[in-house]
Amino acid sequence: METDRKTQISVIVMIIVFILFIGKLWQLQVIQYSDYRKLSLENTSRTIPTIAPRGIIYDRYDNVLVANRAVFSAYLFPGSVNAEDLDEVLLTLSSLLDIPKWQIVQKINEEKRRPFEPVLVKDNISLNAVTALEEKRYKLPGVVINTRPVRYYPHGDLAAHVLGFAGKITADELKLLRYKGYQLDDIIGKEGVESVYDEYLRGIDGGKQLEIDVYGRPIRTAGSLDPVPGKDIRLTIDLELQKVIENNLVGKRGCIIVMDPRNGEVLALSSSPSYAPNIFAAPLDPKTWQRMDKEGHPFLNRALSTYPPGSIFKVVTLSSTLQENMFDLHDKLTCTGSFELGNRIAKCWMPGGHGKLDILEGLVWSCDVVFYRLGLINGPDLLSKYAKKYGLGTRTGIDLTGELPGFIPTDAWKRAVYGIPWVKGDSINMGIGQGFIQVTPIQMANVYAVIANGKRYVPHVLKEVFSREGETIYSYEIKQIGEMPISEDNHKMLKGALEDVIKRGTGIAAKVDGIPAAGKTGTAENPRRPHAWFICYAPTSEAQLVVASFIEEGEHGDRVTAYIARDVLTWYNNNRINQTGSVTKETSS
Repeated sequence: METDRKTQISVIVMIIVFILFIGKLWQLQVIQYSDYRKLSLENTSRTIPTIAPRGIIYDRYDNVLVANRAVFSAYLFPGSVNAEDLDEVLLTLSSLLDIPKWQIVQKINEEKRRPFEPVLVKDNISLNAVTALEEKRYKLPGVVINTRPVRYYPHGDLAAHVLGFAGKITADELKLLRYKGYQLDDIIGKEGVESVYDEYLRGIDGGKQLEIDVYGRPIRTAGSLDPVPGKDIRLTIDLELQKVIENNLVGKRGCIIVMDPRNGEVLALSSSPSYAPNIFAAPLDPKTWQRMDKEGHPFLNRALSTYPPGSIFKVVTLSSTLQENMFDLHDKLTCTGSFELGNRIAKCWMPGGHGKLDILEGLVWSCDVVFYRLGLINGPDLLSKYAKKYGLGTRTGIDLTGELPGFIPTDAWKRAVYGIPWVKGDSINMGIGQGFIQVTPIQMANVYAVIANGKRYVPHVLKEVFSREGETIYSYEIKQIGEMPISEDNHKMLKGALEDVIKRGTGIAAKVDGIPAAGKTGTAENPRRPHAWFICYAPTSEAQLVVASFIEEGEHGDRVTAYIARDVLTWYNNNRINQTGSVTKETSS
């Protein structure tokens, strides 16, 4: 009986072991099949990414502004290299690719990289380097040469502050964008349109699966997944007009903006000095970046940066005066060339004075004495109220990176920040656009756009996003965000005065036969030399464009910036207004 019992126990144990064995086999071959199949494949193959080309960027007439070109790239699979061979591989790569060994090691050790992930050692390598790598392939296990698309800007530095540039994602950027599917070594937009519309422009990467031998050396391509190109973009920018404004900025520091007041479309925008986005095709050495940035700050988009407005702000002072009935239009003020306020004598730009003139003539001749008086009558809170109604003190919302909000002061602000009240001297400064006021050129372009059109729109550079097959995916929706803050009668008087500025006043240098314009000169005080402004819109009957030109330390708005506006108006009249329907596509190489 005892023997039978032992036999029964043995049989039961064997059955249990058999069941456990079958269960484990079921788990390995059925339940965890996909996991172990993946591990098995990883032991015999490696995947190298095939980078998706970014979308092409066109101007409004389908001229290519940004494209792609193919370059060679060297990848290393660190997990495929024996530990004792790795140092020799790194030294060989360092020598052939002219890259320090420590940089390759740093790339290998970057955070959260899996052992069998490929490391991009260097892209944009020369054909000679590719040949050298192939010749040394026997000493380079785990090294693969691949082609990848690199951003190409066929017009060099043209429209660089609009287009921006693309580059490798940084560790900090990856932390913020990982949840959107971004990965290590991704190329992303860094500035301008490349950054703002990166999610449209970036495609979906593919990959090549390489079969490897026991030494980790690729044998053949086992399979591939084609990359999906990014979406293409059409901008509001007019390439030929962009060339015109950039030619006018050669050797100067400043910016020019041309926009359509009827919808907020930016037709051209340039900031000088500029930079060539093609330099970012390969990683830029930090010291080179710093050196470049010190040479005139070319990466600063001056169109979105802040400056004192000077006399171009006088339209705000006059708007407040007219709308609030602060001064009788029939009364005249006398300008003797200076304005006394207590112990202070504030001068007019005209040393001998303008004599007697009403407030509208004060704008035509940009008389500082008239606007000292109007600034004093209005005070900070009314001036601030109308400045904000025109959109000053807040970002316009333009679809570019780096826009600043500017600043419009008030009595309460000065008390809070400086602990002292607003004084009359502050008011006369504000009346002529000086003192604490800070505006951006894009804001002031929008101020004159609303005067021209009666409506204020969000400025924008995007027209539409479409697929390679031509299917429209997204069209920019025009956004009205404000309207003329004064009555129709007052608006008409303001526009009449601005027309006279160019017909016979301080802006006569911008007068162009065949395209009547209205605008304002501006000279803004600066510690070294004054900044020069000129903003106008044309034609006066139904404005099609606003031209805003700003030159740092340009001194006089009735000269350099007015001449710039004249050249832009002349070109636009000859090539767009008088050539309607005949705009031709430029061939780009």
